[in-house]
Order: sequence, then structure tokens, then C-alpha cells
Amino acid sequence: MILTTIDSNIDEIDDITKYHVETVVLSSDDLNKRILRVTTDHSNDYGIRLTSESEALRNGSIFFIDDHNVLVIAVRSEEMIIIKPSTMDEMGEIAHLLGNTHKPVVVEDGKIVLEVDPTVVDLLIKKNISYEIKKIKLRKALKHVDLSHEH
Repeated sequence: MILTTIDSNIDEIDDITKYHVETVVLSSDDLNKRILRVTTDHSNDYGIRLTSESEALRNGSIFFIDDHNVLVIAVRSEEMIIIKPSTMDEMGEIAHLLGNTHKPVVVEDGKIVLEVDPTVVDLLIKKNISYEIKKIKLRKALKHVDLSHEH
């Protein structure tokens, strides 16, 4: 079966217990993919081919297989660098610094999150920027910031 549209998110379902739930665990990198072949925790194989450019896989995305069966996307915990800037000025400086490294990031809840990279860690230490490395589940995929522009 090929699933083409995300139907909901687990946070939006009032009573998930009324469904038979199959789960597939993806890496955060897989969230950026529009076409995937997955095997669930019940050993069922599905194809995912998102047809809408506006849709993106997230932790908790749900595909309705039929009236009673659902496929839930879960994201594997991964070690990430988490930076919590204390001021807007600090956020701007850190964003500029990380932008020059061309690393994909997620910015949410006042935090900058990116994959652990020794070069970035060295840079943060040299610039005396506070950070932590923590194993977390991303809610959405790391993305490169679109800096396209015209002159």
C-alpha cells in the first residue's frame, strides 16, 4: 500500500486507543524525504509518497490505513547540540555564526538545535557560547535555511 497524504497528528486524535496502531521509527533525516519504504513494528511494509509539497513528515504524523488501522510516524532519539540564546542579540550572533557553517538547524521554543558536529562544538567553545549535547527526539526535520536572494 502506498500512502500519499498525512491525515493527522497523534496530538490531534482524542482517543488513539480506538485504533489499531502500527508504528514506524524514522531518523530525523528521513523526515525530509518525500518517498520512503517503511516496515512497521508489526512487520508490515508500506510506501510513503507525499504528493503535496506543503506536507512534511513530523514526529506523530498519522496515516489512516482504513477505518480502524493507523500508521504513526515516530522519530528516533538522536544526540543534538542545543543552544539557548539568552538575548535577541545573542540569537542573531549565533544564527550568523551557524549560518556560515551551512548546517541544517531547527529553531523552536527559543532554542537552536543541530546535529552534533565536532567542528561546530569547537567553534562554540572558541566563541564562548553555552550549549548542551542531549539525546532528543526532533518534532520536525532539520532544515537548511533558505538564503536565496537576488542582486
